[in-house]
Order: sequence, then structure tokens, then C-alpha cells
Amino acid sequence: MKSTLTIILSLVLSITCIAQKEVTFKITDVPVKDLKYIGLRGDTAPLSWEKTIFLDKNGNDYTKSLNFSKDLNKIEYKFVLDKGKEDIEWESIPNRSEVINEQKHLFTSKWNIEKFIDPSTLPKLSVKELMEDYEIISNTVLKVHPGLYRYNDKESVLKNLEILKNSFQKPLTYAETFLVMSKFIATIECDHTLVSAYNQEGIIKSLIHRQSDKVPFAFKWINGKMIITHNASESNLIKKGTEILSLNNIPASQILETLIPYITADGATLQNKVFKAQVDGYSFRYNAFDVLYPLLFPIKENQISLKIRNPNESTSIDLKVKTIKRSDRSTKLMKKYSDFPKTPEDLWEYKILENNIGYLKIGSFATDDFKGDWKLMLKEAFKDMKKKKVQNLVLDIRENQGGLDDASYELEKYIYQNAFVNDGLQSQSRFLEFPEEVKPFIQTWDYWFYNLKDDEHSQNGIYYTFPQGSVKKAIKPTKNTFKGKIYMLTSPNNVSGAFYLARLFKKSDSGMLIGQETGGNQNGINGGAILFFKPPNSRININLPVLGTFAKNEMPNKGIVPDVKIENTISDLIGGSDSVLNKAIEIINKK
Repeated sequence: MKSTLTIILSLVLSITCIAQKEVTFKITDVPVKDLKYIGLRGDTAPLSWEKTIFLDKNGNDYTKSLNFSKDLNKIEYKFVLDKGKEDIEWESIPNRSEVINEQKHLFTSKWNIEKFIDPSTLPKLSVKELMEDYEIISNTVLKVHPGLYRYNDKESVLKNLEILKNSFQKPLTYAETFLVMSKFIATIECDHTLVSAYNQEGIIKSLIHRQSDKVPFAFKWINGKMIITHNASESNLIKKGTEILSLNNIPASQILETLIPYITADGATLQNKVFKAQVDGYSFRYNAFDVLYPLLFPIKENQISLKIRNPNESTSIDLKVKTIKRSDRSTKLMKKYSDFPKTPEDLWEYKILENNIGYLKIGSFATDDFKGDWKLMLKEAFKDMKKKKVQNLVLDIRENQGGLDDASYELEKYIYQNAFVNDGLQSQSRFLEFPEEVKPFIQTWDYWFYNLKDDEHSQNGIYYTFPQGSVKKAIKPTKNTFKGKIYMLTSPNNVSGAFYLARLFKKSDSGMLIGQETGGNQNGINGGAILFFKPPNSRININLPVLGTFAKNEMPNKGIVPDVKIENTISDLIGGSDSVLNKAIEIINKK
């Protein structure tokens, strides 16, 4: 009897072991050569984010084999140096993400170095996986998104969801899934709701950022033409001002037209989508063109055939150029062009122009990446203008795509003389209690929005309005607050905090706006907190806001329109001129 039970038990254990998936983790180049320090933490049992599983020494490397559920398809984890008593050093890179589709796996890593993943080697997402993601996306958007019905009625929202659902009726690659999700999310018409280029995990990050499929130049769309601003290719035929007529025999205008439906913007601000379809080449910003173009028009053999036309020439030239990694392009551009921005700080500048005109460029509110004291820079600039009795200030925010609210608030105390400015907006949400079923799929900095029941609010249909988030914006002027006339230069780049800055500036009648219509929207935009929402199977990050600011009265479906409209031209680019800035100076000098 004992013999029979032993045999049966052995068979059961054998079947159980076979049913599990065995994963071996191996790490090299660990900075501390002490066995007891090196371990793993992760999101799936037997791993956890709270407790370390230590690795075993294997020669100069460290390994650990663990058994996971047979149903496991993906895992997130990080290596740690755990010295005990809460003395834990985590890898500084994003969470490692792996696909587990076989019975046994070996994942080899180097400490603190992200692994390159070739998405073409990965299996397609199954219909079952895609439909599970669809249900979660649909439920989350319908219950959470504050501006879902700002530009869409219920019928159009359901129609767009049905299109997404139908797209998921066949297995899709990660690239195809990224595109399908991007196209749906863009229909919401919210700049803060997007299949993000930021905060993606290893698979998607490798797909959209680490391939050698980026164009080897930076460019702008000027009057519908793709015009080169900087060249990182090996060809000296490409110059500043060169027009790209076609890429791989597809007209540049057709490429732009194809990209637009996948790009997010607030309402009908098409000009903002066009700006996002440019390539500035900065290492610290992602461009929609870089992400979408290789997915929609796959690159073969890391090469593109171009048809170009150089300035002041009537004939075109055909040539082939090698595509490039995004990081390599930025490195080449920074090396080749001495004035090419290397950090967001390089988008800030202060100087005094002729006729004692102040010039202050605030090209980013992403001050969390600044190494210098940006508050001191602002203080010293306005202190200097006061000392020099500057009466006219050109405030250039054309490069500014928003960032930290604190940076905008700090600037505002130097440009507004009144203690309060009426913003004419009201803050609204679609919920008082955040849906429990969505919580497992989101991450953010602070979860204050989980319970809004105790905040003062009123209900109007599907919206909850919070009066403390509206009516007036407090400004704290300083002794160096500018007392003269301000001329703000704007562009379609201006979204989020930069849009609000332009909006408040115009509403308060604080000066003159010159340039192009901003991004954002006069009906308000969505924000409050940004959730990083990841459906469980694709794990493709979607940025999702939880609050909306709504204009109290219906406004035009557009950004902030400047008092004086003027565009930069191809001639400006070639000649190093600036029509917008020159116009501001001309207006000042005519006073």
C-alpha cells in the first residue's frame, strides 16, 4: 500500500513540476561581490516587491532558479543589493519586464543596464489576451476619463470602442497593438491621454526607442513641407533648409496625413498634432514622428531612400541614407552643432537686446531635470531688469510643452501685478470613489483621488464639480515683479502648463501675444493627476488624467489665439532669422 501511495505521490509531484514554469535569473557585473547582498524582487509569486529572494554565487556571476505558475506569461522584477535593516539599493533603471512563453527560461542581465529586446522575436498577443485588455481599457475609460464627452457624444465613444474591439479580433504584434491603441486613444481628443512614449516597460521601450529606425536628421513642418533643421546623416547633400519631398517613394505630405490620426491633442488643435509630428532631435524629449513613422512605414535594412530639394534649386536629388538609433542621433547633433540643446536648461535664456528690451526664454517647465537653481535664475533676471529699468520684456515660451506646475507658478509671480487672477474654469471628475477594479492596473505619484467624497462638491449629471479647484488663482507678486509691458511669444508647442500660462496671460490682459495659436483648448484641458495605466497583457502604458478643468461658458474649440499672428518661414530657417521675435521688437520700437 505504501509503495502504491509513494508512486502516486511521485507522479502527482512530477506532473505539478512539469505544469510549472522554471525561470533562471542570472546577473553579471554586480558592484558588490558579496553573496548575501544580491537578490531579486518582483510582481509575481514567489517574488514580491516587499521581500528579497537572494541569489546564489556561480563563478563570477549570481543566479537563482524559481518556479512560477504555468499560466504566467509576463513578469516584472528588479535586482537589489539588500544589506538588511531597510538598507536596500535598487537598480536605478525601470522595472525589468520579460515574456515567459516556454517551460524553461534563462534571463541574463547586467546590473543597472536595461536589456535590449528585439520585438520581432516575440509571439503575437492572442485574441484572448487582447480582449482581456480591451475590457479593462473600455471599463477604465468609460468610468474614469474626465473629458471623455467633451468633444465626443456617447454614440461616438461607443463607436470608437467598437472599432478598437474589432481590431482585437485577430492576434497582433506589439507594434500593431501599439498602433491600434494609439488610434483609439487619439479619438478622445485629450493631450494628456495618450499611448505614451514615456514610462513604457522593456518590450515597448525597445520597440519604439531603441531600434535603428529613426531618420538621421531633425526637421520642421513649414507650410506643409518637411524642412531640415539639423543633419546627423553621413550625406553632405542634406543641408539646413533642405526639403524632404519623399521617403521611400512616399510623399512627405502623405506621411504626415497618415500620422495625424494617431497623435493626441486637445480638441480641434490640428496645429499641435503637426508640431508633434516634427523631430527636434533633443535627447530629453520624445517626438511622435520618431515613434509612429517606423511602425506605420517599417524600415528595411536600416535604410531610407530620400528625394530632396535643396534651397534655391529647382531640381530634386535622390539619395539613400542609413537610419539611426535615437540616442546616437542626439549624440551626433550635440557634437556637430555647438548650440544644440543638451538639457531642458538649454531652453532657458535671459539677455538684454538693443534699446534695453528684455528677452527671457522659458522653453520648458520640466525643471525637475535641471542641475542649476532655476528659481534663482528667474529671480536674478527680473532683479536685473528692474535695476536696468527695462520697460519692455519679450517672454518667449514657444518651445515650452509644460512640465511642473511649480515652475509656472514661480514665473507668474514675476509677470502678474495682481494678487488674484480669475481663471474662469471649474474642476470636475467623473467619480467620487475611484473604481476598485481599475486600481491594480495603475501607477502614479500620489493616490489622493481614490476618495473624493469628503471634498466639497456638487453633482451635475455625470460630473462632480469641486469649487475649491476653480474661481480664482492666487498669485504672489514680488518686489521684482515686472512693471512694464510684456510681449509673450507663443506656438502650437504650448500645451499643459504652457497653455495655461498663455491662457491666463491673455485673460488677465497682461500684455500682447505674438506668434502662432497654442495647443491646449479654450474649453479647458484634463489633468489633475496623470495615471500610468497598463492593461495586463500588452502592458502598453496609457497616460490617463483623473480631473478635467472646464470653461464655465462654451468657448471656441481652439487654443489661445495670439493678438498678432505670424509664422516663421523657410527663409528664416536658412538665414538664421526669427520673424516672430523680430515682429515683437518692431512693435516695441514703434511705440
